[in-house]
Amino acid sequence: MAEPLYGTYYPSIDNKGRMAFPSKLRDILGPEFYLVPGKGGKYISVYSPEEYAKFEATLKGIPGVKGDQARRFYIPATDKQVPDRQGRIFIKDNLMAYAGITDEVVVIGASFKAEIWSKANWDEFNSAVSQEEIDAALDGYVL
Repeated sequence: MAEPLYGTYYPSIDNKGRMAFPSKLRDILGPEFYLVPGKGGKYISVYSPEEYAKFEATLKGIPGVKGDQARRFYIPATDKQVPDRQGRIFIKDNLMAYAGITDEVVVIGASFKAEIWSKANWDEFNSAVSQEEIDAALDGYVL
C-alpha cells in the first residue's frame, strides 16, 4: 500500500456535482481513482487503482447468490474519476443520492481509502460515537 490517507477536509460542491478533491489526498491516490458506494449507505469510498483492484478481487471471491448480489450492486455503481486541471471531480447522481449529498460535503482520509460524506451524515456519525466507546475499542492497544 502507498502512503496512508488521513485528514478531514471541507471542500465545496456545486449544483452540478463538481467538487475540488483535496490535493493532499489526490497526491497519494494518483492521477485517477474510483468512487464506490460505501458500506452501509452513508458515504462514498474513494480507492486508488491498486486498492480498487483489491476491493474487486474481494467481491469476486464472495460465492453464490450473495456474491452475485454484491457484484451487481457495487460494480455498476462504481465510477472512475480523473480530476481536471483544477483538481475537480464529478460525483454522479447515483452516488450523490446513495450518500445523501445535497450541499455540504466532508472528505476524510481513512488509511487505505478516502471517504466522501454529506456533512449531515458525517455529523450524525460522529455524534453517535462517544469517546468512551472509542477508548474501549482501543483498550489493550499501545498508541
